[in-house]
Amino acid sequence: MSTATAAAPAAHAEPAKKKKPLLLVIVVVLALAGGGGWYFLKGSSGDAAAEPVVESGPVVDLDAMTLNLSDGRYLKIGLSLEVTEEANAAAGSDGVNGAKARDAAISILGQHTYDQMLVPKQRAAAISALTTEVEKRYDGDVIDVYVTEFVMQ
Repeated sequence: MSTATAAAPAAHAEPAKKKKPLLLVIVVVLALAGGGGWYFLKGSSGDAAAEPVVESGPVVDLDAMTLNLSDGRYLKIGLSLEVTEEANAAAGSDGVNGAKARDAAISILGQHTYDQMLVPKQRAAAISALTTEVEKRYDGDVIDVYVTEFVMQ
């Protein structure tokens, strides 16, 4: 009988030992989850206050135009300008004047060759340069430039 009673307390001691590591793991996981949640909540509120939100404005479609590339080939391109509400209201019923954007397209894209514009990265870089130039020429009244048509021959 003494062996049976000695085995019984040992059986009760084993589950207590198994619960300690499990409890420790649960506490660590909860602490990490709480810390991560605090980090993301604190970080997202700080970022939102730091960057002003630019609301999208009306989009003005410009007529498609054909221009010469530097190697004698042609590019037909259509552009749309997303403008601020203030610029759209100031333009009145005539709409935003697209002459500056068209001139920038001729100046920037006309410097490239057909082969350069075939490469997606170079085409994206040229369009990015065009967007930057248009935004500069319109003194911040243009939010973004969209290419709506792009045909080369």
